[in-house]
Amino acid sequence: MKLLLKILFTHYTINAMKTITLTDEQFDTLFEYVDNKVTTIVDASVDYQDSQILEDFEDFIDVHTILEDTKIEYEKKLEKARAKQPKAEW
Repeated sequence: MKLLLKILFTHYTINAMKTITLTDEQFDTLFEYVDNKVTTIVDASVDYQDSQILEDFEDFIDVHTILEDTKIEYEKKLEKARAKQPKAEW
């Protein structure tokens, strides 16, 4: 099953929506990588008591939020689809 992921990329003043098709495994790998990096960034900001670190990585953190929202939305849709499947009675 493939997952469509829409990410808003900002470059200078031009916003362009891109659609990226990933397998579930590819998405999970990407999300895990980004999630680990964001956790490291947030931990460093707390450890050094420096909110500038978060500001410096604001775009990356935004990407994480988009990925996380996409993951949650996909899981909800998957759960609804599974609930609609007839239960096998043997």
